[in-house]
Amino acid sequence: MPEKYWPETVVLWGAGATKYLGIYTTKELSELILKITLGDFSFLNGKNKKISDSFKKLVTIDLLEDKNISEVYDFKALSTIIRINPKFNINELFTMLDQLIENNRGFNAFFNNKKEFIRVERIKGAKRCLILLIEELERISIQNKPGCFDENKIKPYYELSDILSQLMVEEAREFDKRGYKRDTRKFYMYSYALVSFNWDPVFSWNIYNAHRKQNQKHIKLRDNFTLNLSTDFGIQIASRDDRDSEIYYTANESHCREVNNSRYSSKVLRIGKVLFPHGMFGCRICPECGKSIADFSQNGNLFSTQCFGPSILNELQIGWKYSTDKEKKYRNGAIECPYCGQITYPYDMPLIMQTSLRNESIFPLYNIKTELGLLLKNAKHIVFAGYSLPTDDIIVKTFFMSSVAGSDRNKLKCTIINHDEKYLNSDKWISGEKIVDYLKENKGTSTSRCIRSICDIFNIKNTRVSLKGIPGVFIKNGKLSRESVLDVLYPKEYFKEGFPINR
Repeated sequence: MPEKYWPETVVLWGAGATKYLGIYTTKELSELILKITLGDFSFLNGKNKKISDSFKKLVTIDLLEDKNISEVYDFKALSTIIRINPKFNINELFTMLDQLIENNRGFNAFFNNKKEFIRVERIKGAKRCLILLIEELERISIQNKPGCFDENKIKPYYELSDILSQLMVEEAREFDKRGYKRDTRKFYMYSYALVSFNWDPVFSWNIYNAHRKQNQKHIKLRDNFTLNLSTDFGIQIASRDDRDSEIYYTANESHCREVNNSRYSSKVLRIGKVLFPHGMFGCRICPECGKSIADFSQNGNLFSTQCFGPSILNELQIGWKYSTDKEKKYRNGAIECPYCGQITYPYDMPLIMQTSLRNESIFPLYNIKTELGLLLKNAKHIVFAGYSLPTDDIIVKTFFMSSVAGSDRNKLKCTIINHDEKYLNSDKWISGEKIVDYLKENKGTSTSRCIRSICDIFNIKNTRVSLKGIPGVFIKNGKLSRESVLDVLYPKEYFKEGFPINR
């Protein structure tokens, strides 16, 4: 059987990877949503006034008084459910809502000295409202002024994406020099893949801009063919280009094979896999035709937060322009499906939430999960970049264990990037018995629990840990460096030949 080529390094991107940006963690979201239902907006202190006022307006006016919004997103029902048990965490809350919806049952709540029965139709509205609040909280978390990322904080993430894109150009040149056939995985498949367990589109937005920068250089390979870099999301996602109203698709391996066949094209395409197994803000599944669609606007500004997609409130996503007649008519976060013309709304986002019920009915995400399993199965080096295996989620952990079960534990390498204030200034990797020592000295901390959970799966002799966090692990002498990126993704102790790697 011919050798099957997969990305050698797989990066698992978690909440810890974007904590530096200010994006809320699941625990923080639980606390904030409880505060919101109690009318406590103190967490907005220090925020830009326009942003904080707009968010307060959404919760205190639009979700209560605007019929077009309140009947879809039932904030009153959500508040009642949460306030009868304020110790709910996100996982428990979503699990309860999903159980009620799945069993077509309502909810009898004793609140304010009286009983209130909430029918299942309102339970669905409460869940839609919960998803909406999470999306809007994450949207405002990264804005330092309306519609904009904090430039200083987003800069390291773009620089990381830029370096990764440069490395993939360098890799393309070397693979081409070695004579790898351009229409085979051996050539066109990036040697790294990134799997984001976050819902935010921060990485995909930055890698899109970094790819565009490289593609605009019209880089030439041998035979004067032009190199193009693109992203494979594991599923086909379509969007509409405002310039000609045509449907545009994300790249996949079929495109690579066709484009790279020299009989038909003067271009050479390479793709990197970027998967969102839990879904991503800005994407939708059309309720009529079932197609996956996205609209990140035509704004190419690196610092724009329009990659989150439209908000139901214009003030929370400054600069978003509804492009079609239907979108302008319905607004409220509308995106028109480029296939069938149906209007989609924020609640059509294919998001897997923190629930103990596993819903495989979101077919595109099920396909991505399958792709994730193959990535893990074939990886030589897995990087846990701010991602903590949920210690209380046996399904997720066993999925990882089964995915790597066929790998030789003596060869599979593991890198863990986490955060510990005491180690922020240390450039040294912790490995072997020093990991054991760290776990003993820091027993019970969230960082040690995360490391221990991962080490249960991997051979500790082939595991190393950095506690500088992200972007700290990529920064050397005060700036993000190519050498640090290479050291994280392609360490010489794991890849003896160095970079570009041998295939």
